[in-house]
Amino acid sequence: MTSNTRVSSLVLSLIGLAVSVYLTVSHYSTGLLVCAESSVVDCATVTSSEQSELLGVPVALLGALFFLFLTALCLPWAWRRRELDWVRLGAVGVGVLFVVYLVAAEFVLIGKICLWCTVVHVVTLALAGVLVTGALRRGSL
Repeated sequence: MTSNTRVSSLVLSLIGLAVSVYLTVSHYSTGLLVCAESSVVDCATVTSSEQSELLGVPVALLGALFFLFLTALCLPWAWRRRELDWVRLGAVGVGVLFVVYLVAAEFVLIGKICLWCTVVHVVTLALAGVLVTGALRRGSL
């Protein structure tokens, strides 16, 4: 992997982790979620909806665990282990599928958009792009 891939993936993982931790803390605390509200944008409605939990676990917490895992996989030591390329790609693939579900839930089921959630979605898609492009350059795919 190029150093750009390594640095970009680590930075994106850390951004995703930070926003997911913020959303997790906000899930358990009232008044911490800062978000503009309009007829379409309403973070509070999205983050407190039925879809904000999966089997009783906040989706934000799952996101934080996901990004914690990817942060570990994007640290310098992990890039030296070529067999972890597929673990990174598999993890980010699951993340992209989850983003598709969450975006569909926002638009179809909830009818509102959470800007903080959108940041996590964009970071996940950007991370997927960086990792897939890096794997193609490295010849892992």
